[in-house]
This record gives sequence, C-alpha cells and structure tokens, in this order.
Amino acid sequence: MTVRELAEGTVVEMMGRKMEQVLKRPPWWAWFSLMGLEIPSAAIAWAFAVSQSHLVVVSSPWLYQFLFVAVWCVNMLDRVLKIFRSGSAVHTDECLLFAKKHCFVISLLIMVAAVTGLWIMFFQLGVVIFQFAFLPGVCSLLFLYFSSNPHQKGILSSGFVMGAFFAAISFATGAGIPAYFYGTVGGGWGGQLSEPTWYLVALVMLCMFSRKRWSEEEEEDGRDSADRDMVSLVWMGVTVIYVVFCLAAAAREYTGDAWIYYGLAMAGAFMFVLDRLKRNMPPLLLYTLSWAALIFALLLSGILAQASS
Repeated sequence: MTVRELAEGTVVEMMGRKMEQVLKRPPWWAWFSLMGLEIPSAAIAWAFAVSQSHLVVVSSPWLYQFLFVAVWCVNMLDRVLKIFRSGSAVHTDECLLFAKKHCFVISLLIMVAAVTGLWIMFFQLGVVIFQFAFLPGVCSLLFLYFSSNPHQKGILSSGFVMGAFFAAISFATGAGIPAYFYGTVGGGWGGQLSEPTWYLVALVMLCMFSRKRWSEEEEEDGRDSADRDMVSLVWMGVTVIYVVFCLAAAAREYTGDAWIYYGLAMAGAFMFVLDRLKRNMPPLLLYTLSWAALIFALLLSGILAQASS
C-alpha cells in the first residue's frame, strides 16, 4: 500500500467518523435529503410548472401521489444498491451512510411505497399510465445501472438518465395524462422529449456533478490543487453558459414554456451562488440547498405561468 493510499484511507476514515457524529442528531434541514425527498419534490415542482405552462388542470390528486412515490422508490433503491456494492462512497456521503445505518427500515419503506404505487397505477389511474410509462421506466433502469457502476465512471450518465426519468414522468403527470383525460393534445413521446425537458436534464447533471465535486473537495481537506481549481473554473463557465442559454430560449418563446426557462435559469444562478459560498457550508447542506433552489424556481415559474395565462 502506497503513502497516497494510506493518506486517502485516513481521510475517508476521518470523514466517516465526522459524518457519524452528525447523523447521531441530524439538523432539521438534513432530513429532507437523508430521507430522499429532494428529487421527488423537484419532480412534483416540475410537473406543476409543466401543467401551468400547458394550461392543463391536474384534477386527480392520485397523479401527484403516484409521481412522488415512483421517484422516491427509484431514488432510495439507488442508495440501497450502492450500499450493497460497498464502495468507498458509502463512507463519504451522508445520505448513503444514513441509508446504511437504517437499511432494513428503508428497504421496508421501499416495498410499501412500491406496492402503493402499483395500487395507484392499476386501480386509480388505469391503463392510460402505460401510454406514458415506457420512457420513464427505461430511464429508471438505466439510472440504477449507471449509478451503481462499480468503476464509478457513471456520474454524468446517471445524471443524464435520472434527469430524463423524472422529467419524463413529471411531464406525463403534469400534462400528458390530464390532457389525455380531457381529450386534448398534451403528452406522449413528443411532450416527454420536448426542448424544456433537455434543459432540465442538463440542470440535473450539473446538480449531481456538483455534489460529487463538493464531496471530493471536502475529502481534500482544503489542500490546494491545480486540477481542482481548473474543474471549478470549467464548472463556473458551464453554469454561466447554461443560464445564458435558458434566458435565450425564454426570449424566443411565446408560450407558457418561457416561464419554465426563466425558472431553470434562476435555479442555475442559485447553484452558481452556492458554489461560491461552498467554503462556509458542508456538502450535505450545499446539496440540499441546490435541490431546494430548483424546487423554488420551478414552483415560482409555475405560479407566474398561471398568473400570466
């Protein structure tokens, strides 16, 4: 074993002890991410924004309940699979460490949620769900595969398919299925693969890559690194370009989708600000705030779209 490997092992062990101390009595804001509520909440916010921009009324509460349960199951199942893989990330990620400590309870909750989702799908929504479920189903399987990649090279791939998964299923919930019930055009493959979907996918990839980068910087324990500074500079440039593209898309849009682009641009700007403040915050707080910023921006865009219609 080399000196570098010994140093990395020591750092990982120290981080693990520090995280275990935090998880003994987690702060109130940490439960949002520890219980895996960040991505389902963002999916509901996206569905709300899409429904308002497409002028579709989501009259059935079962749609939002199914959306939340489906996304939560995929998110937590991903954590459980990572635990069984027993990678080093388990000891450097608060969410995975929490899931490891409570693996049995979380597994039971996943099974209960899965049964609840199937009951809603077959007995409340009916066969219409299958018209919109193929693409999210494929994306969820790809996400679980890439995210559990033993070579740990799947961060961008898993970010892409995770974004595609909850963007597609959220579009089906917010516009596709309600439009189907009302007999109007609003869903299907064209809507699930629309341009705003790809902008959201790009933002999810930025969010997941940022979490990985923040955790790696925490492991380095403040040591200077030219490579780290270069990655940070590139990330800043990509974020600025993303915000500019969102604003440009909103400027050329004459429908309710303009508000979605404004919301995505706002979320990207929030992430840029959080990255500048990262030295004063732990990685879990940064991760939680990044998703909270996305949720707030999408809810605000939906409200503005509703007010302007």
